[in-house]
Amino acid sequence: MAVHVVNYKRKAIEKLDVLSPDRLKVVLDFIEYLEQKEELDATLEILADEESMRNIRTAEQAWERGRMQEFTSWNKVKRHV
Repeated sequence: MAVHVVNYKRKAIEKLDVLSPDRLKVVLDFIEYLEQKEELDATLEILADEESMRNIRTAEQAWERGRMQEFTSWNKVKRHV
């Protein structure tokens, strides 16, 4: 993790220590909003990528047609992570 990210986190925690419970709730709500926004941005990025969408459609078709040999089992994936 980059040094500046660690510093940002440290400063944020220091600031949280002086806030009232009501303000902490506002901060938590905002953090949750940012988390959802990041997830939405990532989803939109995938949806805008033609190659990714083509791969997703191809995988969906393979799944619907029962071509399981085109997929890697989760157990095999876990062994290589």
